[in-house]
Amino acid sequence: MSCTLRAIGTLFDVDAFLQTSALVADSVFHRGETRLAGVADGPRRSASGFNVAVSAAGPHRLDAQVDDAIRFLGEHEEELRRLGSFDGVEEVCIEFAVRRSEAAAQSDLFPADLLWRVGALDIDLLVTQYAIAGGAGRMD
Repeated sequence: MSCTLRAIGTLFDVDAFLQTSALVADSVFHRGETRLAGVADGPRRSASGFNVAVSAAGPHRLDAQVDDAIRFLGEHEEELRRLGSFDGVEEVCIEFAVRRSEAAAQSDLFPADLLWRVGALDIDLLVTQYAIAGGAGRMD
């Protein structure tokens, strides 16, 4: 999955929120849990939260991720407002995964409609760029 909504907070009761939410979490994590499964003495999570899939379009399809995100934000506007004001939520962000080009410079355009929607809902926008190993191949 390449576009994800994430909500986190140190005192966020993620289970209480999700019990009454129409949002379907792909992953849920709790403060104090280990970051890596099977590593009991590893680093612990400092916050609780969840991730929701916004788009299944691959990192090479930013245009499709953006279209899906605009649709998602419109369809879930009221629930996202509730999430943003839910007790303990410190941050809500939408993350776009982008395949990094091999060019000397890379520009990615985010349309005003998307920026307006995330701004109106007080949602941060994050772009994570991934390099392709060996400079070849396709990351889906």
